[in-house]
Amino acid sequence: MAKLTFLGSCREVGRSGFFLEEGDESFLVDFGVKFTEPPSFPDMIPTEGLQGVALTHAHLDHSGGIPLVLKQTEASLFCTPATRDLSILLLRDMYKISHGRLPFTLKDIAAMRKQCQSTSYEETMPIGRHFEMTLFNAGHIPGSAMVSIRVNGKRILFTGDFNATETHLNPGARKNLPKHDIVVAESTYARRINPPRQATEEALIQTVIETVERGGTVLIPAFGVGRSQEILCILEGANLPKKYPIYIDGMARDVNEILVRHPQYLQSPQALQRAAGRALIINDDRDRKNAVKPGSVIVSPAGMLKGGASTLYFKMLHDNPKNAIVFVSFQIPGTPGEELLRTGKVTAGNREIKVSADVRQHHLSSHSDSRGLLDMLTMIPGEPEFYLVHGESESCDALAEKLEKRGKKAHVAELNQKIVF
Repeated sequence: MAKLTFLGSCREVGRSGFFLEEGDESFLVDFGVKFTEPPSFPDMIPTEGLQGVALTHAHLDHSGGIPLVLKQTEASLFCTPATRDLSILLLRDMYKISHGRLPFTLKDIAAMRKQCQSTSYEETMPIGRHFEMTLFNAGHIPGSAMVSIRVNGKRILFTGDFNATETHLNPGARKNLPKHDIVVAESTYARRINPPRQATEEALIQTVIETVERGGTVLIPAFGVGRSQEILCILEGANLPKKYPIYIDGMARDVNEILVRHPQYLQSPQALQRAAGRALIINDDRDRKNAVKPGSVIVSPAGMLKGGASTLYFKMLHDNPKNAIVFVSFQIPGTPGEELLRTGKVTAGNREIKVSADVRQHHLSSHSDSRGLLDMLTMIPGEPEFYLVHGESESCDALAEKLEKRGKKAHVAELNQKIVF
């Protein structure tokens, strides 16, 4: 009998990890971090008999503990080439921000490249004696994958984070999936309905045009991986007049270079190349002072105004009503971005900063919403049993209830729960 242990991401977003065992062999899917103080990881697994580690995508809540595992084994890492390169970039940044206070070193991060066996979508690989793995496009960020494992005559799908909706950057997740017996699925937005994407994009473009035409500057705080590139593509597609410069700062600069090297994971490589080609790269504080001049658009991490260069721009732009600060992602409660949207102010230490700039939110999600989750999951053939993860407790429960109403067997996975099949 095979066994699956839920190592993390149970009634929470963070430290994703799933451990499969069959006989004397094992296989791991994801091993992420949760940004507590200090950072927390899933319980460590026994690495004797470990045949491989599959990584769904580069985001740190899925990849942040991978070096901790790989440094204790010679097993291979399986992921797309884009995920490999983006993960290494994000892990190095996490190491820098933590000042090295992590249970692994920069050398361990670098070793990931040597241990990685790059894997393409739709490629089925035997791993050890008991496992067989296939990756399917997840549509979340470039290179993201759903991981399908065949073991003990059963097929288990780990959706990771997925988005069935096509965007300017990503093709949508593969919908016509093969038969599965067990599906471990995310539930992030199980209680949310996203507005029509085209309407959101049009509203974003309208905000940008209104701001620059009145002599203001637009700051778009955006995640460095995926969201920044999508915003660049949207702005490029809108044919914003060339007299309004578009600037890119922070990690997004390096991500642009990585994605251009991996065009097979993009909706339109040509569109990203045009967008990246138009964007002016910020290298230092002198460039930043130049970028905040009237009529500019600045795309910069961090997406919630928590660290990153976007905080520097915020300080320079917040007190002018001609300017606009435009959020394009969900703002986690307790972050400066969420506080600004809710109160019109930002607390910095003991100081309260009142914001005169126009503050907007045009949410461009990289996750499927409630309707998208249900449509995608209920189309999987084979009458699979569902185990729901990667969502707040209420979201997990909501998706389980909705699946059960559709006649599906659904459970909310609990931390360190084991199932045998």
